[in-house]
Amino acid sequence: MTDKTPKVTETTNLNGTFSKRLKELREGKGLRQSDMAKLCGIAVPSYSNWEQGRALPPLAQIPVLAGFFGVSADYLLGISKQDATERLVERMQSLPEKSQRIVLALIEDMLEKK
Repeated sequence: MTDKTPKVTETTNLNGTFSKRLKELREGKGLRQSDMAKLCGIAVPSYSNWEQGRALPPLAQIPVLAGFFGVSADYLLGISKQDATERLVERMQSLPEKSQRIVLALIEDMLEKK
């Protein structure tokens, strides 16, 4: 069984992707950091830290930012569907066989009710 929990070193990459995309999206809308700070209700240095990769916003702020820019939270954070799918499959495979059957039955039941 492999542990796919992000390590501290992976946080740096996540933060780098987030900060780069946040800056690109802001500039794409022609906004200044001060404009974004005001929209987020925070001080300019706090917002600046997000774009410079020194800090991440509170978790609740991620979907708000994604919605404002019209992108997914996954895109903003640099999470690909492929990575998420691989992690899900690995987690599923780490379950005991009986639990795997239960999860598959639940998924099939949900798909039938669509």
